[in-house]
Amino acid sequence: CQAAICTSLGNIVSSFGNLILAMETVPDTTHMACLRTPHIEEQQSAGNRDGYDYRNHPEGLLAGDTVHSSVPEAQFMIDSAVSHEDDVTMSSLTFRVMLLGTVFACVLAFINMYYWFRSNPITLEIAVVQLLSLPMGWILAQVLPKHEFNFFGLRWSMNPGPFTIKEHVLISIFANAGTSTVYALDIIVVRKFWIGPPLTFGAGVLMSLTSQLLGYSFSGLFHRFLVEPDAMIWPSTLVNVTLFRTLQAMLPSKKTQCGASSDELSVQTTELDDGPRRFTLKDSDDNRQRLRLKLFWIAGGCSFAWYFVPGWFFPTLTMLPILCFIAPKNKIANQMGDGYNGMGMLALSLDWSTISNTYTGSPLATPWFAACNLFIGFILMMWVIAPIGYYSNVWEAKTLPIYTNELFAMNNSVYDVSSVLKDGRFDPSAYERYGPMRMSFQFLIMYGFCFMGITCLISHVVLHHGVDLWQTARKIYTEQRTALSGKVYDPSTEQQQQQPKHEAYPKVPSYWYAIIFVATMAMGLGGCQAYGMLPWYGFILAIAIAGLLTLPVGLVEAISNFQYALGVITELVAGYIWPGEPTYNASFKMFGYITMRQALMLTKDQKLGRYMKIPPRHLFFCQVLGTVIAVFVQLGTSFWLMDTVENICTEEGFPFTCRQGQMFYSSMVVWGVFGPQKQFGGKYSVLYWMFLVGAFIPLPFWLLKRKYPGSIWRYVNIPVALTYIGYMPNAPSHDFVMFTLFCFIFNYLLLKYRSEWWHKYNFALTAALDTGLAISGIVGYFALQKVRVEWWGTQNHCPLSKEAFSTS
Repeated sequence: CQAAICTSLGNIVSSFGNLILAMETVPDTTHMACLRTPHIEEQQSAGNRDGYDYRNHPEGLLAGDTVHSSVPEAQFMIDSAVSHEDDVTMSSLTFRVMLLGTVFACVLAFINMYYWFRSNPITLEIAVVQLLSLPMGWILAQVLPKHEFNFFGLRWSMNPGPFTIKEHVLISIFANAGTSTVYALDIIVVRKFWIGPPLTFGAGVLMSLTSQLLGYSFSGLFHRFLVEPDAMIWPSTLVNVTLFRTLQAMLPSKKTQCGASSDELSVQTTELDDGPRRFTLKDSDDNRQRLRLKLFWIAGGCSFAWYFVPGWFFPTLTMLPILCFIAPKNKIANQMGDGYNGMGMLALSLDWSTISNTYTGSPLATPWFAACNLFIGFILMMWVIAPIGYYSNVWEAKTLPIYTNELFAMNNSVYDVSSVLKDGRFDPSAYERYGPMRMSFQFLIMYGFCFMGITCLISHVVLHHGVDLWQTARKIYTEQRTALSGKVYDPSTEQQQQQPKHEAYPKVPSYWYAIIFVATMAMGLGGCQAYGMLPWYGFILAIAIAGLLTLPVGLVEAISNFQYALGVITELVAGYIWPGEPTYNASFKMFGYITMRQALMLTKDQKLGRYMKIPPRHLFFCQVLGTVIAVFVQLGTSFWLMDTVENICTEEGFPFTCRQGQMFYSSMVVWGVFGPQKQFGGKYSVLYWMFLVGAFIPLPFWLLKRKYPGSIWRYVNIPVALTYIGYMPNAPSHDFVMFTLFCFIFNYLLLKYRSEWWHKYNFALTAALDTGLAISGIVGYFALQKVRVEWWGTQNHCPLSKEAFSTS
């Protein structure tokens, strides 16, 4: 009954933003459906605010990687969403920002941490703050006193005037620090309940602050690469930009206070002689916006009402396993047709939470070419390699279930990890008595694809972005050398000219980032040595890996909206260096991978601030303060729950079963307790060849794209194709099938043959469906969680899918 709770409020994040996109200017994406090269007019260069010379770099940093396959098209996308104007006198960092930002940071950190322990976690994200902080900020602007205070020469007021869009943005970014749970808490929970000995609150503070704040150093280091270029569009931030502008337009002033009113923009289509349709700006039609709003409320209401059917009373509609209906007693049909414990073949769904969720996102908001890449990767793994290997009995695969992330002993029973541990460390003598651990074939090849993805990502970035990265690095070096010599740098001598977008605001000095780096390195080294978390050289190596991964992973995410999970490389390295040390392994992953992920989250917020013309130093202050507040609130919440909830992190403590903590525990066992030598040695060592495969697999597609620049090969993106493989076997397999089907219907067929309808209503429809589902899930959870209905529509129709194909 809690299926939608896991993603409900997360769906709100994209849903309201997509609604706003439906009411704003919609960028030209017709070529994604037709897979044709758009004709870009010279007028695009007029909107080039960063000064990048696209005429000299027609492919640029977006070639072959992004939803918008050419830099000028991405520039059009930015111009459609981002205002060109800025009011430097507008209030920014105010008392209202500090008050509301602190409140929302605490609330989000508490709620997200509270639900982290539950079987279906909820994540409140930035859109929730965007929606709630606007009326609260407006009310404060009406009621707070306007008296001006003098604090040691610093003059300030609790109410400097009307609530501005810059305050709105800063409050949201301030609170966004509390949306992601601190990774150190996984280690704290696992040490307390499964491995031991438990960590103290002080150890948690040091580890959490280090992993969360170190990301700022790398965010500042790669700011010139990942934030300043227009080619680094960070697509999800454009949704937030349009949401901010339109929400501000709802205030009595009717203006966004940072450019044109949101209701002054619309879309006009013009048919070109050769190529897809061109979309230009014109005065909006109020009737068109009213129709979109009407569609939103009708579709949202229907989505709200409908979810009670598959969510509580007819769960079979969530997964309709056609193969299981045809042959309910056939084990192969059950294994191939089950969407939860099988391959998801011909498993359909009439539940929007299956079609649009945390794993997939909304299919209506995903370009068709990207979905094609993802689905090809899914088919290759789930419908080709996994079944062939399983039914061919590779590595005795048929003696285990076909799709599971559980760990097994040699007798095919669930592995008792505690039997091979002693004081939280691997016990060789106990291991000899109990025996080695086994994993399902699909689980093993998932790790093989992850190995391939690591080298594939690096190779892909070098091939597609190597020249641009080198030119940008050379330019930065020239500027720094000229500044140190006291000469005046002349940017006209460079091909890539950069006009600073924040000329009116002072930049964040490099030494601010350096101070944070030194302070967090000192905290990290001290904490690791004091609490035995990681040797000093391991900590330094982990930070070096984080620094090396930040740029390539950030490049792909900035242009494609997909972040490739590279946590496996840190687990692999730590497993080889410290076999049998699960705490070392988890700590190495925290500093080596989570630091990088935190850096990219901060970088994305900095790009949002750049789009919204936020003073960089104000943005930096809010990010740091919000991060520190979130750490202490989340630690306090977790220790309170662990000490007060009876049977927490066990099945008896439902719903506080710590499902995410258990997944983390399994990972620690695979890589930290047994290590890659034992787990991936011997017959599994062939998986290491995937590193070599990954290094070369982007090369032929890159050569084909260069030889045929206007062909379909320009849309092939191997790192994107491998993105969702890392979710399996955790994610239901039929989610990806339904996601691709709906993406094909809306973002290929409708976009190609009913493009006018698509541009009017597509984003409004997905916003309505996601929002109705989110609200229905929350209401149903509290109103119907004790309701139990037993009939055919609530039964498991693939009872054989969880069984092994054979017992010997």
